[in-house]
Amino acid sequence: MKELDRLVAEVGSARISRRQFVRRALALGLSATAVGSVLAACGGEQEGGQATPTATLDETKPEKLILFNWSDYIPLSVCEEFTTRTGIPVSVTHYDNNEALLAKLRAGSRGYDLCFPGDYMVSVLFKSGLLEPLRMDLIPNFQNVASGMQKPKFDPEEDGNKYSVPYQWGTTGIAVRTDLYASDVTSWSALWDPANENDIQMLDDERETMGAALKLLGYSLNTTDQGELDQAVEKLIEQKPLVRAYTNANVARPVLSGVPLVHIFDGDARRAMDELGVDKVAYVLPAEGFSMWTDNVCIPVEGNSVYWAHKFIDMLCEPEIAAAVTNYTQYLSPIPDATPMLDEVLQAATPPEDVLASGEGILDLGEFNRQYAEGWQKVRAS
Repeated sequence: MKELDRLVAEVGSARISRRQFVRRALALGLSATAVGSVLAACGGEQEGGQATPTATLDETKPEKLILFNWSDYIPLSVCEEFTTRTGIPVSVTHYDNNEALLAKLRAGSRGYDLCFPGDYMVSVLFKSGLLEPLRMDLIPNFQNVASGMQKPKFDPEEDGNKYSVPYQWGTTGIAVRTDLYASDVTSWSALWDPANENDIQMLDDERETMGAALKLLGYSLNTTDQGELDQAVEKLIEQKPLVRAYTNANVARPVLSGVPLVHIFDGDARRAMDELGVDKVAYVLPAEGFSMWTDNVCIPVEGNSVYWAHKFIDMLCEPEIAAAVTNYTQYLSPIPDATPMLDEVLQAATPPEDVLASGEGILDLGEFNRQYAEGWQKVRAS
């Protein structure tokens, strides 16, 4: 491959940085493992495989830092704190789901300084050459992240680089308006019960909603068995006449407006509980199993300032800032030292280990991701 040979020559002669080599090589279709092998052959790695920074980042302050984030997912006070410290204004642009984030970046949208992809999407993005490798020397507060979340499966550092820092984590289940729905809910089957027609709202999320059907059928969220996936697609098509709407925007709103059964992220359920009271809203993790996810902060390629994006990430890892984020979002924090500063309900919100044992993370399935996308399109078009 002539283009790869040229890149190897350029990184070997220091005409491009190792970071630029990784991004371009991944974009050419090389696996992360292959890229790491080429870099190792070029030399210049630190012990443990972490690539040695070879280029000094430009510290010039940009006109503003632009965050590409889920809606209503960071408090204004945190953005203002960064501006107070640095003089750099922060603006936020929104997307509705991981696939929308991927589509935007793949289409060539640039200028975003930070994005907040879910676990499996981190893997898809860095393999697509759309993320900057992180300079961990610029994120000293990463030491505050829970040890079990520092090296997740979706960001395994195969090429000697890290691409993500955990931002929030949580679970996906069912919010039940107990004042409007009399039966006990313990299973995903409640969302397929014909008696609940027009009383159901589902997430507009390819992997989460397909995942709910897979769990109902007794399968993994990450199945690569086409027969199992086809069954899930048919199950969702069967369910569709019962569903009032599919949405990812402000998922607490349908609970507040009176939808009895809502497929929901845990933080949105807690927001609804705050407004209506725990006597009117319950959050259920179905017995068949559920999604357990991590949203992360990453640096897309070609932002306004890679240096100041790192500084923002480092600030997010401070316990006080992490607590402010979690008290706002009502999800769960990856920073253990933030716990004493959380609201009382959130301090007790983490499910016990025996419950979490039924959770499953959503993984990047490589080429099989396309089968999920096609299946979801079939559901939405039905």
